[in-house]
Amino acid sequence: MLTTLIILVIIAIPVTWAVSQNALVAGRERVNEGWSGITIQLKRRHALVPNLVQAAQTAMSHENAIFDKLLGAREEAVRLMSGGTPEDITRAEAQLTSALNDFVSYAEDTPEITANENIRLLQSQLEETEDQIAAARRLYNGNVTSYNMKLEQVPYSFVAGRGGFERASLYDVDAAEFKRISADLSVAALGLGGGST
Repeated sequence: MLTTLIILVIIAIPVTWAVSQNALVAGRERVNEGWSGITIQLKRRHALVPNLVQAAQTAMSHENAIFDKLLGAREEAVRLMSGGTPEDITRAEAQLTSALNDFVSYAEDTPEITANENIRLLQSQLEETEDQIAAARRLYNGNVTSYNMKLEQVPYSFVAGRGGFERASLYDVDAAEFKRISADLSVAALGLGGGST
């Protein structure tokens, strides 16, 4: 009986280790996949900003400071996408979100901009992108939370410490800022559309 118990323990330990290792690897890959979804949407956002600025500059050529701030924030965000840490990218995206909020506020008060069809289209695309970033952020943060919890649970914690598994960082851009810019863009798009009827 004791021999059978010892054999079962000897078999159970490597099986438990392997199952735990596989679960942690799967969790880490879900985190990586979620981050990939965020970066795709951020790159789309980065691609829209120069077009939005160019269309707005055409409509309103004398106001450059707001455009320079927006393009500068976008350039920093693009630069960090190809080598920055998630924390650096998060900070740069927060600055870009702030610059976009400033632009939207400016655009709402400027008839030359609100009458431009290209800007309406770009604002609509930007609104959709902001919504997709928020959705990708929720998915990513859910995967990070699940993965980080496993790192602290038994038996995963034993495997994590010896297997080189590290905690993942949440994409912690202020969700309220994303909601606000998306809402501002929706209001601006409604106001823009309403002015042309």
